[in-house]
Amino acid sequence: MSCERTHTVLHGYLDGELDAVRAEEFERHLEDCRECVAELEAQESLRSALVRAPLYAKAPESLREKVLGNLGGAVVVRERRFPGLTGRGLALRMFLSAAAGFLGAFLSWYALRPAGSGNAAGEVVAAQVVDAHLRALQPGHLTDVASTDQHTVKPWFDGKLDFAPPVNDFAD
Repeated sequence: MSCERTHTVLHGYLDGELDAVRAEEFERHLEDCRECVAELEAQESLRSALVRAPLYAKAPESLREKVLGNLGGAVVVRERRFPGLTGRGLALRMFLSAAAGFLGAFLSWYALRPAGSGNAAGEVVAAQVVDAHLRALQPGHLTDVASTDQHTVKPWFDGKLDFAPPVNDFAD
């Protein structure tokens, strides 16, 4: 007999995608279901084997030459050089680049920081984003309204959008 949770919840649990309530429910389920425990151990073993495996291999130089030769000179590969920039010139350029990056980050932070605790609009948007994300993580959430009838679909949009989108019947 195959446990349904092995196919529906196990991978979300393994990847840390379940909310706290569903994760705890699954952990309680693991206490009684040997099939889910065995599958979880197998998946964890597979994950650790993939992490440890040397899966990266450098292509030989002959392959690069063949690919570039088959392109017929369409791609010109050049090395990046900074003529005249050695020692102090290169260090100065790197320092100025880092300073510009820090300045950009500071200005972005300053412009986007909350303007105190009275930023109700920002808090509402943040709460809506978190709610939408949690809703998207729920299993079986791909279709909220399983109907093509416009009298069923349009009322579902009421309160979610400030306009009524066109609803087409694709039953044919």
